[in-house]
Amino acid sequence: MPRNPFRRNAVRAAMRTIRYSAMLALLLPVPALADTLPLARGSYVEAGTPCRGAPNVALRDYQGDGIGSSKAGQCRARVLARIGQRYTLRQDCVQYGGPRPYRAADRLKIRVDSRTSYTDLRAGAHYRWCRTTNL
Repeated sequence: MPRNPFRRNAVRAAMRTIRYSAMLALLLPVPALADTLPLARGSYVEAGTPCRGAPNVALRDYQGDGIGSSKAGQCRARVLARIGQRYTLRQDCVQYGGPRPYRAADRLKIRVDSRTSYTDLRAGAHYRWCRTTNL
């Protein structure tokens, strides 16, 4: 039975397409959602600060879409890079405290220490999770 040359060409073309798609996927950085951070959602306070009555400056909020504060909310973050438990995030948040709120972008570098704590590597501050009932 003779071989079908059209079938062989179609298989080669399909293999080329798969190979090129795989190479392209490896070369292009695809940002993951910030929700891929292995952190519990909720409120975090700076280490050494009690949860109850914590000042606004020591509070951070993580709801799976970015790390906010008393001056920044509605944050949307993307993971730009991950090395071990160190993450570089690019997030944009609505900034409060001026004559009117505006959206601004920022870059964060954090280290996830556990499911309930992280360290802001730029500020050198360590944050731990607090139950909402304790705030």
